[in-house]
Amino acid sequence: MQKNDLGKDKYRAMIEALGEGVLLVTKKHRIALSNKSAEELLSWASPLVGKDIEKIFDDSTLSDAIDSVFKEKERKKIKITSYHSYTGDRAIIRGKGREKHYKSYITSLDDKHVVVTIMDVTRIERLAIVRQDFVSNVSHELKTPLTAISGFAETLLDDSLSREEMKGFARIIQKNSAHMQRIISDLLLLTSLDRSEMATSMVVTTDERILSEVRSYTQYKAESRNIEVEYASTGKSLICNESLIVQAVVNLVVNAISYSPENTKVTVRTKAKGGIMEFIVSDRGSGIAEENISRIFERFYRVDKARSRESGGTGLGLSIVRHIAIIHNGTIKAESKLGEGSVFTLSIPIS
Repeated sequence: MQKNDLGKDKYRAMIEALGEGVLLVTKKHRIALSNKSAEELLSWASPLVGKDIEKIFDDSTLSDAIDSVFKEKERKKIKITSYHSYTGDRAIIRGKGREKHYKSYITSLDDKHVVVTIMDVTRIERLAIVRQDFVSNVSHELKTPLTAISGFAETLLDDSLSREEMKGFARIIQKNSAHMQRIISDLLLLTSLDRSEMATSMVVTTDERILSEVRSYTQYKAESRNIEVEYASTGKSLICNESLIVQAVVNLVVNAISYSPENTKVTVRTKAKGGIMEFIVSDRGSGIAEENISRIFERFYRVDKARSRESGGTGLGLSIVRHIAIIHNGTIKAESKLGEGSVFTLSIPIS
């Protein structure tokens, strides 16, 4: 039989090369060995070796699982949620969406040690939540106008209604039908963007032409709220899907108008630098709280639900902007201060 010539150094190198975090834990819950991935995944500055598990995760989920493996000699799989030194529900409350989610396997090595592997599944968990929220939100957003349509349509069957009353109810049905159509149109557009079906229709245009189109689509909205929109372009050329970039900037301008007090100003300007064209939309509205900024580009996420629905928004506008930025290999970012307003910057390559 050929002797296995893999020494300790090679085993150690193999463990260090793993993307998963690996911990060797004693029966007393002390970490005897860890790889670099474990320290990076857990955002632990000092070495993990010599630390008690309870110092890393402050609840008993992992400790109890380790004790169970030592007792039963069967592999355990658990999920851990953490935020800094907090674990479980306390991490969720204190993290406010910034908590980390881990999947961990605990396997018996011998009578004195277990091997704990750790994988960061934060992105997967958040995507699952986004999907659940999406289904819930679509149902809610369509149910609200549909209930109004159904209710007022039933009322119209009453023969005792006056002609004026019938017209009033018909207008309500028409308004809610139009809102449903906007939601469905935005959903279909998002589906097309998800599949990159519109990414190849690139043309040479100018930022001046794009802003001119944006002005024509948003002028009525601005005038209805007595808001002045000031435009400034560079006149430089760029290659893009013109209709999509117009759509993205229109969404940003309409969003700025909707959340700005009457008789204020919104500015729309472009800046060309380093091969990038920036479309910058600034308003003097109430601003967005820091904890909401990371979520405003999610589908149907609304900072002010009541006000957004009053303005006729579908809750999909900023999500559409984000998708349009992605298929242009660009970015969208938001900067805001409560009480001072917001600045949205859509950046795309010029060529």
